[in-house]
Amino acid sequence: MKKGFMKMILGTMSLLALAACGNTSGTANSAATDGSSALQEIKDSGKLVVGTCADYPPYEWHLVQDGEDKIIGFDIDIAQAIADEMGVELEVIDMDFDGLIPALSTGKVDMIIAGMNPTAERKQSVDFTDIYYTQKDALVIKSEDAKDIRSENDLKKSSLATQKATIQEEYLLENFPDAEIKSVPKWNTAILYLVTGKADAVLMVETVARRYVEENEGLEIADFDVASTPNESAIAVAKDSEDFLDAVNDILDEMEDSGKIEELIRTNIEIMDENTGI
Repeated sequence: MKKGFMKMILGTMSLLALAACGNTSGTANSAATDGSSALQEIKDSGKLVVGTCADYPPYEWHLVQDGEDKIIGFDIDIAQAIADEMGVELEVIDMDFDGLIPALSTGKVDMIIAGMNPTAERKQSVDFTDIYYTQKDALVIKSEDAKDIRSENDLKKSSLATQKATIQEEYLLENFPDAEIKSVPKWNTAILYLVTGKADAVLMVETVARRYVEENEGLEIADFDVASTPNESAIAVAKDSEDFLDAVNDILDEMEDSGKIEELIRTNIEIMDENTGI
């Protein structure tokens, strides 16, 4: 295991409490429950409170440099652009992925940006913007097992790890009924399971998978396509927040038309490349 990956795990796990200490004022949007304008309430508060799960490079992740921990990524840059356009401060709260929708539904955050797929089930609880990024899934395996894992059929009775409450978890549960599915709160924990022999493979978005492979000697992407549905990322907002939803969609449209989103993705991939092995 490379030194950088271990720091990534230890840094993220030890600093979660620090990263999650935001929103101490408890002033995230409550317009969905009192009928007022969600957008105006955010502007009046002077703050856009965003929930994320920062173990998902290049979407969002922790970067520790010179003793300072920062949550960065193209999702965070998109959130910053939205906050800037609305003329408010951005506050980012890091939490487990399966806690994001409950946090939004109870008004602890104003929106979720975490590479989240707008599934029908999730739409029952929250509303989503237009899709801003699409990625296919990949299986991460140990290089020593590559000769034995040549298709999904080779994993039907294996131990498979993924993140809780994701579409990857749903796919594994539906399509691998005889496998041991290990669902964990964080992606880096799933990778740790693979590295330490507690899992035979990890299913995750391809871009993120490649980053973890680069950070870990002895891991690789399985050489076959996974039949799961591509991950379509959208921003989640509280139900009945039409003015806020429309405003965010307008900003996303402008960023997409100008090529800004693609630029942010490229920039964050470069940042990861520069900091591999830290």
